[in-house]
Amino acid sequence: MQDKQADAPPLADHEIGRGSPDMKLVAKLFDGFADATRMSILALLARRGETSVGELVEAVGAPQPRVSDHLRCLAWCGYVKVRREGRHAFYSIADKRVLAILRLGEAILQDNLEHVEACEVTGDC
Repeated sequence: MQDKQADAPPLADHEIGRGSPDMKLVAKLFDGFADATRMSILALLARRGETSVGELVEAVGAPQPRVSDHLRCLAWCGYVKVRREGRHAFYSIADKRVLAILRLGEAILQDNLEHVEACEVTGDC
C-alpha cells in the first residue's frame, strides 16, 4: 500500500478548491513555516539541536513572550518538542521530516532566488 502512495501525486486524495477543507488544512501546515521568527527558531534548532528558550530569545532578537508564543505554535503543530528541567525549557526539532522540509525549501529557494526576491518587491505573490 505504501508503494502505491509513493507513486501517487502529492495530495491525490485531497479535495481541490480554495474552499476545500483539505486544502485549508494543508495550507495551515505551511503557515507554521510562514513567519521569519518561526523560521529563525527552526533554523537555529536545526543547527544546534536542543536549545534553551533564553538562547533562542538572544539569537532571534525578539522579546521572550513573542518567542514563547512562536514556540507554543511550533510545538502545537508538532514541529518542535519541549523538555523541561525545573523552570527551564529546552526545545528541539520533534520530527526529522521538518528538517527535510527546511532542506527542500532551501534548495527550491536557491534555484529560484531572483524570482522569490522579486515576488516581494513587485507584490506579485
